Amino acid sequence: MTTDRVIYAVDDDERFLAALMRSLHETGLPVRGYSSGQELLDGLETSCSGCVVSDLRMPGMDGLELYRRLKARGARLPMIFVTGHGDARQAVAALKAGAADFLEKPFPEQVLLQSVGQALEADAVERRLLADKAVVRERYENLSPRERAVFALVVSNLHNKEIASELRISPRTVEHHREHVMLKMQAHTMAELLTMAMLCGVRELHL
Repeated sequence: MTTDRVIYAVDDDERFLAALMRSLHETGLPVRGYSSGQELLDGLETSCSGCVVSDLRMPGMDGLELYRRLKARGARLPMIFVTGHGDARQAVAALKAGAADFLEKPFPEQVLLQSVGQALEADAVERRLLADKAVVRERYENLSPRERAVFALVVSNLHNKEIASELRISPRTVEHHREHVMLKMQAHTMAELLTMAMLCGVRELHL
């Protein structure tokens, strides 16, 4: 695990928060504790990475509201909710809101650590995807309008002659633009180009 990630623990019960933080230190990552959602919001940078373990029921701002405000600020942090008053409706509401997990007190430490590990991995995967999207989008923006048109038609599985007919240019010119697209996008295969097309929104993923 990298050291640039932080686990944020939020609970208005001081004793439980202290116990929660002791357990979370087993991950080897920095752990920061907060007695309220507002306290976390006041001290959090939107570019931070890691995850949040928060009580669901707290006076003032509850866990769901905290999660909504974090998302509104652009903080992409997986949220694990814990509660001593859990029921099916709360769990469904939390998971529908996008929570990574929902744990009902008391829970074994190993269950907590496993849930946190999964949340951290999901966070890392999403951040890698966002970084890849940004790189691919930058390459796409450097294509000429004609190259973008050829790109879109190439990843639509059209042959050079079909693309030439569509754009009213020669197949030789299509091949020239196609080579430039592959070069500028730094794609070595059609499979790579298709992946890039989906990352930058040129083509949708169809399952």
